[in-house]
This record gives sequence, C-alpha cells and structure tokens, in this order.
Amino acid sequence: MENQTKKTGISPREMIFRYLRYIPWVAISVSLALVGAYVKLRYSTPTYNIAGKLLVSTQNPYGSGGDKFDDIFMMQRVDKLNDEIEIIKSRSIASRVVNSLELQKQVFNKGKIRSTIVYPKDVPFNFEILSIPDSSSGFSLLISLQGTNEFLLNEQPQKHFFNERIKLNNVEFRITANNRDRKLFASNDFVVSWQSTESMASGLSGGINVIRVNDYANVLLLSFTNENTRLGVDIVNQYMKEYQQASLEDKREIAAKTLAFIDDQLKAVFRDLGGVEQNLKNYREKSRVINPEQQSQLFFNELSETNKLMAEQEIKVKVIDYLINYLSSNANQYKIIPSMLGIEEPSLLQQVTEFNRLQLERETTLKNVAPNNPRILMMEAGIGKLRNDMLENLKNVRQTYVLALDAIKNKSKEADRLINSIPSKEKQLLEVTRQQSILQELYQYLLQKKLETAISSASTISNIKVIEPAIASGIPVSPNRKGLYMFAILIGIAIPTSIIFLREYLNDKIKGKQDIQQITQTPILGEVGHAEEGKTLVVTRNNRRFLAEQFRIVRSNLQYILPNVSKPVLLVTSSFSGEGKSFVSTNLGSVLALSGKRTVILEFDIRKPKIMKGLGLHERKGITNYIVGSINLHEAIHPVPDVENLYVIPCGPVPPNPAEMLLSEKIELLFSELRKQFDAIIIDTAPVGLVSDAITLGRYADGTIYIVRHNYTQKRQIQLIDDIYRQKKLTHLSIIINDISASGGYGYYGYGGGYGYGYGYGYGNGAGSNGESYFDNSAPKRSRWSKWLAKK
Repeated sequence: MENQTKKTGISPREMIFRYLRYIPWVAISVSLALVGAYVKLRYSTPTYNIAGKLLVSTQNPYGSGGDKFDDIFMMQRVDKLNDEIEIIKSRSIASRVVNSLELQKQVFNKGKIRSTIVYPKDVPFNFEILSIPDSSSGFSLLISLQGTNEFLLNEQPQKHFFNERIKLNNVEFRITANNRDRKLFASNDFVVSWQSTESMASGLSGGINVIRVNDYANVLLLSFTNENTRLGVDIVNQYMKEYQQASLEDKREIAAKTLAFIDDQLKAVFRDLGGVEQNLKNYREKSRVINPEQQSQLFFNELSETNKLMAEQEIKVKVIDYLINYLSSNANQYKIIPSMLGIEEPSLLQQVTEFNRLQLERETTLKNVAPNNPRILMMEAGIGKLRNDMLENLKNVRQTYVLALDAIKNKSKEADRLINSIPSKEKQLLEVTRQQSILQELYQYLLQKKLETAISSASTISNIKVIEPAIASGIPVSPNRKGLYMFAILIGIAIPTSIIFLREYLNDKIKGKQDIQQITQTPILGEVGHAEEGKTLVVTRNNRRFLAEQFRIVRSNLQYILPNVSKPVLLVTSSFSGEGKSFVSTNLGSVLALSGKRTVILEFDIRKPKIMKGLGLHERKGITNYIVGSINLHEAIHPVPDVENLYVIPCGPVPPNPAEMLLSEKIELLFSELRKQFDAIIIDTAPVGLVSDAITLGRYADGTIYIVRHNYTQKRQIQLIDDIYRQKKLTHLSIIINDISASGGYGYYGYGGGYGYGYGYGYGNGAGSNGESYFDNSAPKRSRWSKWLAKK
C-alpha cells in the first residue's frame, strides 16, 4: 500500500473518501459480469484435449552396421524430426484419416440452445449415401425422428420411412433404423453434415498439433481438441496408425520399383553377355588360341591395367545410358527412379531424391483427386521440368565420363603400340575377352544390387512406434471456467473504473511516461525531477541529491542509445520555449564532464540564449563572432567555474538572420575542430516546434535529446516527436522527461519530496525511507502540516 501511495501521490485517506461512493457501482458491475460468465459457461460446448505419443526411431534394428549397411537396407536416419512433424500435419495423412474413419459424414444432435456432435457408433440410425454427382461440394439436412419407423426431413410435412430411397438436391441416400437407444439424446432432431474429403482433411490437418516432447528424445506428442472425447481418441489413434502405414508403403514401393528396374537391366545385359560369350567360343575354336606368349607378359600387364580402368569407365557410361533411356521412355513418365546404381554425382542424387518425392506425392494425391485436377497438373508440370533437368544433367555427366574414357583409350592405344609384336590372333582374343569382362562385371553388379534390394524389401519395418495410445483429458480445455470468472471480475471492475478515471485522461498535458509511450515509440532516455533550489547547475562533484543522480542515470543510458560512439555530439531541443532545454543541456554537460570527458556546451539557441545566464556568467563573444570571422575558435571557448572538464561556447550577439547564419560553411569547420578537442559536445538549440535551427544542426549530431516537460508539454506535441522519429529528421532521437513533481501527478511514479520506481524501492526525505543512505537529503524539509496544507 505504501508503494501504491508513492506511485499515485494520493494518501490512503484521500483514496478512500474519493472513491468510496463508487463501490456500489463496481459491485453491481462485477455481479452483472459474473452472471454473464455463468450464462456463457452454461451454454458453451466444452472441448477436451486428446493426446498420444509415438516414437520416431533412429536406431538400426540390425545393430550398428555403419553407413554402408544402412545404405544396403535402405534405412534412412530420421534426424530431422521437424520434417516428420510436417508430414504428420500434411493433408495427405489427414485424408487417409478422414477416409479410414469416414469423417466426411458427421451427425449433430440439436438441443434447445446448442447442438452437440454424436459419436458415429451412437447415432440412432444409419445414413447411407447411394449416389452423389459432385463429391467436392457438401450438404446438410435435418432429420426429425417421429416414431419407430418414420422421420421428417428439413422440417417438411412429408413423412419418410426407414429403408426408403430418397433423392434430395441430386443426392440419393437411404436411412435405416438400428437398435441404439434414442433416450440418450436431448431431442429427436439430428443434423447430418457431409463434406468432401479434401475439405475435411484441410480442417483436420489444421487442428492436429504435433510437438517434440523434449530436445533430447525422438518422441512426438500428437494432440487434438474435440468436444467428443471418444471421437477425438479415434482420430489421434488413426493419425498415428496412418502415419506408420504410410512410412511402410513408401519404403516398399521404392524397393519394388527398384527390383523391377534391375530385372529389366539384367535381361538386357544377359542377352549381350550371351552373344559375347558365343563369339569368344567361336573365336577360340577357329583360332585355337589358349595362352599368350610369356615374353609379352610385361606389355600385357600395362594393357590390363588400362583395360581395367576402361572397363570401369564404360560401366559408368552404360549405367548413364540406361538411366537416360529410362527417363526418356514415356512408359516411365510417372515412375520413380529406383536406384542410381553406383553413380555418385551429388547434384544428380539431389535431383533424383526430389524427383522420387514428387512422384510419391503425385500418387498419394491421385488417391483423393481426379487426374485432371489443377493440383495434379501442376505436379506433373514440375515432374516434367525436373525430368528434363535430370536428362540434361545426365548428358553432361555422360560427356564427362566419355572424355575420361577417351583419355583412357588413348593410354590404351599407347600400350597397344608396345605390344605390336603380339600375334594378331592373340590380340583379337584379348578384345573379345575384354568385352566379355565388361558385361560380366555389369551383370555381377546388377545381381548384387538385386540381392541387396531383395533383402531390404524383405526386412522392411517401420521406424514409427506408438508408445502411448491416445487418451482424453478429464477436464475441458475450453471454456476455462476459472479464467472466464476471473475475466468477468476484471471486466466488472474495469468498466466502472474506466468511467471513474476517464476525466483524468481528458487532461491534454503530459502526465506521465505512459502518455508519451501511447503516442510514439521514441525511446525515453531518462526522467528528471523538479529543481527546487532555483539554480540551473545542480550536478556538481559533491552533490548527492537525487536530482543529480537522475542525470547520472541519463549518462548511463546514453551508452545504450549511442553504443559505438566514443566522442558523442548531442543535440538538445524541445517543442517550445520553457520546457527546460537549457537546464538539461547544462547539467548533462556537467555530468559528462564529471565522468572524465572533456565536454563543451554550445549555446546554439541564437534567438533566445540562456546557458550563460543560467551558469551565472556574463555575456561574452561566442558562436556568432566566430562565424563572421571576428574571433578564433579558442577565444570563444570558456571554462565553467567549479566544474572540471566543462566548457561553454556562448551564443554571442544575436544576429538579425540566425537561420541563414547556421548555414555558414564555418559551422561545419566549427564541429570538425571541436571533435578534435573535446570528448563530448552538447548543442543547446532552439525549439524544433518553432524554428528550423535544430533540423539544420541535426546533421552534425550523433544523437538528439528531445525535452518534454511534465504537466507543461501538450500531448499533441508528442505527435511532432513521433513524426521526427519515424522520418528520421534527427539522428538517434530520444526523450528526457523534465520537471517531474509530485504535485502535478506523474503516472505511476512519484517525485518531489520522495521518489519511487514502483518496484518496491523508495527514495525520499521522509523518515523511514528506504533510500536515506543513498542520497544527500540536505534540502530544507517542510513540516507534515505544511505538506498537508499544500495538498489541500
């Protein structure tokens, strides 16, 4: 309560007598708000949260066989759970859930106030759609059960009977009876709603929520809110089941198409190999060549090495040719590429992965939409473009391989030149044998890949495991009874309180920091209290009064406004005269000088200078004399008595054309020289709301301090500050709130005889103040009676 008193500046006695007469209105308002909350809770549909957990395993079920083993068994490591979350939330999985649970059809029981969804197994009748011409558009109808065998449709007088074929709006359906109890429902009126699978899937995918349990486990939490807990449990469980089944289907489809692809290639290679072996047999029988001569063994070794390299390269070229033929065939237009068969080009592998993903996505989407659907056509266009890109990439890769093969062939020709002494029959035998070797290696390679793929297909298991089936929360998540009642109490208090305090907001003067923050986002650099001593310079080395400490706080805050400026140039301005611009400039310069910075204050308010008078110094030559060239710069700089490191450059004689004088080239030279001689420069300029001097000088400043005087500056002037801040007319604009006093009321803060931040700390002159030891409270104190009279 003490802190509240300090914040508002109102004593407990005043608070009670001022607002006591409004208590009945507050009580009535709270009562009405609570009644409204009760009515809303009475007729709102409660919704419950249903959640289940599943594990996305990244462990190899066959042990840690390494990357090669994982590649053989086509096991992909699920390191990116975010991808799996998006798959679960996709419309394709949602469509599978909708189709599995037949969620296209929903039945609601109408009550006096609201309707409630009915669990499908509790519906007291069976609704069967016989034909629907347009499955993409939904419909709804009202069924009123009249007896054991009769019902009405859409409140029409015509009666219908169970098992009757009914056609309504081109939709033909039939309603049959079952043995479920009707007494469990609020009425005999039921609304049957039917929506398309795509529409329901869109809503369902937006309603399912999937998150990671924590950052250290591969466990996903699936949650769903629904008013019917049994239906919600079915949806979450089916989500986990369909996601698990979809992952298995993808793996099996890839394995099956890979086997089919390899079988086709094996047949072609087997035919070629049979022909080469027959030619080799005929050649041996005809030429009777068995072993080469030993004296040519050395040459043959070199030739063998080049032949080996050539064979490997030709295998790669042949595989590339197979892939080009496969992609170019119209029969494989919408088939995935099962395997790269050893081609390890990174860009090509990435394209193959994306191509297979699009093919699978197209097949999945075709289960729910027609082939001429724009979505399918867009997918096919993307697949076609990607196929053309892959074909171009394959051609480029083949050209690279052919160039490498040509180089090997050139080397082989050189080796061949060295063995010209080998009999021609033996050389021809070597050529036939080399062809046989190429085809045998390719055949063995395809057989190996077929075996690996068959093993992978036979051992494919899902890496998805349900660890916690769905369970519903016992307490509704909406509406929140406690929260709603608390909100009603707050509203009941806020409405009369807002009316009571409305007149306080009609005051057009700045009453507190909030008045500024509501109009502009300009940062507030600090707040300065009222100076009761009547002196301009209040910040001195031995002054520990709170007002001096406020300027020290401003000095500390400057490092956040200008963090990377070692020698700041600060421009001080305001909206109108009398807001304390010169007072802040003088004490800001003093507090910077006390920190060890060599500081100079420029009295640039040429029209109405006050700096020298506030410091108690007589008029001297200054800025205007320097601009017209009658004095040098060092003659215009004067030290401030009793403040070390603080200097002032007075205005000088007031010129007849101050605005044009500020456009002189010597102004730029002035700041250039001052930046070399001083660590900080304070520019006290004319009010920006009256003349353009501050805007003109703003280009020389690193930061701008705008003075707003408490209970003096009008709120509409803050709009000018916001306009300057948004349009960046002045650099690094910030605000200092000046002349804060308790008598004027300052928002939630109190100044004057005492000061409170509102965070449990108080500073003041009164006895028992928490801040007595922090500040020098040597100012003359008023008696309690004088303070009381002042308040009156």
